Amino acid sequence: MAPPPKRTRLAEKPRAGTCALADRIARCAIDAYAAQRASCGVDVAEFPVRTVLAAFILRDDARDSLRVLSLGVGTKTLGRYACTTGRALVDCHAEVLARRGLKKFLLRDARAALRGGDANDGDVVVRTREGDVKVKDGLSLHLYVSSAPCGNACVRRWAKGRSTKRRDELGTANAPSEPHETLSRSATDAGQVALCVKVIKASKDEDVPEVLRDMVTRGELAAGTAPARGDGDEALTCSDKLCVWNVVGYQGALLRRFMREPLYVETITIGRKFSEPHLCRAMCCRVDGFRSSCGGFATTHPALMETAVVFDDVPMDVEEGAVFENPFAMIWCDGDDAAEALNGKTGTFLHEDASAPSTSKAALYELYLSLLGEDVGDSPTFTLEAYARAKREADEKYDAAKTELFEHPKMFEPRRGFDGWHEKKSKRWSGYKRTASRN
Repeated sequence: MAPPPKRTRLAEKPRAGTCALADRIARCAIDAYAAQRASCGVDVAEFPVRTVLAAFILRDDARDSLRVLSLGVGTKTLGRYACTTGRALVDCHAEVLARRGLKKFLLRDARAALRGGDANDGDVVVRTREGDVKVKDGLSLHLYVSSAPCGNACVRRWAKGRSTKRRDELGTANAPSEPHETLSRSATDAGQVALCVKVIKASKDEDVPEVLRDMVTRGELAAGTAPARGDGDEALTCSDKLCVWNVVGYQGALLRRFMREPLYVETITIGRKFSEPHLCRAMCCRVDGFRSSCGGFATTHPALMETAVVFDDVPMDVEEGAVFENPFAMIWCDGDDAAEALNGKTGTFLHEDASAPSTSKAALYELYLSLLGEDVGDSPTFTLEAYARAKREADEKYDAAKTELFEHPKMFEPRRGFDGWHEKKSKRWSGYKRTASRN
């Protein structure tokens, strides 16, 4: 007797979406992905299409026009693998790839503004009288992710979810402007605001440790993650990374030598698994009120929006759910001749290639040196120590603000029984240590 046919459903359910602007941002990102997918030199039909897309979109507020600056596709992390050469990408999740593409774009644009002779404008940044660069007036940055970021944003606890109401009164150009609801830190012991890391299994059938399985069952931990223990080689979840970037900016450490104002996103648009109260907690509200002692960095609260535009319309097995085993990853930024196809499981090119991805630490470091006017050909060989030193020297306040954020007694509190926990609340901190090998 033939087995019963599998029950299937579409990977993404129909949804209302927050407003027309969210849909425009999503459509802009998806169209850019469709346009660049063919340029990466890989027949994507060889791979399952189920993946995650993230993109940074620039909006010209006066013209009300949208433009994709960078995009990333992927779901993989190398886990505790440390790449000492700086030539492989340790984290190939879509959000991280998109930001690496954004950093490459901004470094190139800053070089055009600072090294372009009499011209003092890049494409997006402008040279100031002080010799720094800043984003041109009237431009704003927005982030699209096709699915809720892994980690805290996917934990459906400590808040009641609610259906999204369509805000047609916002028109096609406006995002919600209401402040986020105040977060009650009622369950820090259970990991309400704790840092988490991505767990890499050898296969989808590999057993999960019982302690983690129990946390997932209780709804205190997202599947595929574990509490951070302070190991410098651990890869934080995308929820935690986005939360940090919403404090210190998306421009990265190296560009702080030339860009003195942190670059923040005004909106974050999500496709699958959107839940506003849980996203508010994960993206920004768990660090609400943080302000660095050196000044210049503080928690920002971007508008969080759901889009009705579907990215993944392929049927999937109801019993199995969404499976993201696809090794294919892709990265592109405006100005690239073609997108780069990567193997998310190795952090290198999908097809064997001796060169390093153009957004690897080594490649971004060379781009930074060229921005300083140094002859890259005569520069010393890349080392993690030299890279970490360059980031610190670019802006010591930036480095201090990140360290202060992780060590603040009210930020990213650990679960009871895990590293960093102390009985006296005034002494609690995450226990997570920032090291030279961090991304």
